[in-house]
Amino acid sequence: MATGVPLGQSQVRTTYGVTVVGIKRPGEDFTYATADTVVQAGDVIVVTGKTRAVENFADLG
Repeated sequence: MATGVPLGQSQVRTTYGVTVVGIKRPGEDFTYATADTVVQAGDVIVVTGKTRAVENFADLG
C-alpha cells in the first residue's frame, strides 16, 4: 500500500478488497480513518473485509 497518499485516492478497497477503518501512529492514539487520512511509514493500519482479503493484505507487510 502506498504511503503519503490520501486513502480516498489510494484505491485500497478496489485493489485489495479491504476497507481501512483506522490508523494507530507510534506515540499517538488510535484514530478512525477518513478519505483524507494519509498513511505514513510506521503506522499500524486497522482494516476490515472478507477474511481472505484481510489475510492477503496483511501478507503484503
